Amino acid sequence: MIVPSIITESAGGYGALGAAVYFHSSYSAKKGPPSMTGVLGGGTQNGTWMAGAFHVGYWKRDRIRYMGALARTYVNIGYYGSGFIESLADQPVNLNLDAWLFLQQIKFRVAETNFFIGGRYLLLDTYNTFEIPVEIPEFEGTEFSSTLSEATAVLNFDSRNNIFSPGKGFFIELAGTYSDTWMGSDDLYGRLATKLIGYFPVNDKLMVGVRHESTYSLGNIPFYARPIVVLRGAPLMKYQDNNTTVMEAEVNWNVYKRWNLVGFTGIGNAFSDFESFEKGKSISSVGTGFRYLIARKFGMQMGMDFAKSTDDFAFYIVFGTSWMR
Repeated sequence: MIVPSIITESAGGYGALGAAVYFHSSYSAKKGPPSMTGVLGGGTQNGTWMAGAFHVGYWKRDRIRYMGALARTYVNIGYYGSGFIESLADQPVNLNLDAWLFLQQIKFRVAETNFFIGGRYLLLDTYNTFEIPVEIPEFEGTEFSSTLSEATAVLNFDSRNNIFSPGKGFFIELAGTYSDTWMGSDDLYGRLATKLIGYFPVNDKLMVGVRHESTYSLGNIPFYARPIVVLRGAPLMKYQDNNTTVMEAEVNWNVYKRWNLVGFTGIGNAFSDFESFEKGKSISSVGTGFRYLIARKFGMQMGMDFAKSTDDFAFYIVFGTSWMR
């Protein structure tokens, strides 16, 4: 399947992204999720580009789930300094991240249940450049390299009826990340993350989805690895701090055969600690969109979302669910 997409992220500029994905089977043939292998690449008008390859494997009758990726990125993005340089909160400077990314993840099903347990490893080697000098005491230098080497333990519950465009079921994940200098990373830090997503069918044509995600960081976490609020309509890396939390709800209505309408709303907050939660950087958004069942063999929907947040408007081309991209 050739998957074209438009990049509309305001923090990185408009552009295009494309992927070529080979499906090793269909849902009906395998009676479970199909393994996928693909390549992707894209760029935006501000000079950002990326290229990579990936494989997602569902092995041994879905008893083992694997994901691996290798990518090169060259990202120009507006950096707001959230949780790192507070003086930039309202006026960002351009940050360039020239990076290699290597990812490996494997999870094993627990007996005959919907529980999975496993681990993830991420290596991110970056060369960071700020476009202009920033004359404030907390800022040291305009160019520097940095390395992330993270190991994550994952506990996952997944009862979704489809990995692409779910109509019912739950995806719940608890993850604990550890990084240290002996692993090749620049600093000692950790993260705790929770993800709870539920899909509730009201009837044959109406489905309600809810999502909650929270991430908490500990130690000397690098500025670009601090948690960010991921919400449709929220500029990337603007709502960022030591901790984040997000709530979102979505309604999906099948109006005619393969055509669906969606509506959604959400809130997010980025805060330094629990005592300052109410003083954190918060954002809310609301939006609508449509879906078309483009691939019946995979149960995959494609469409567009239009989101308006408290400080931005954005639109997205969506393949599958917006919550598991």
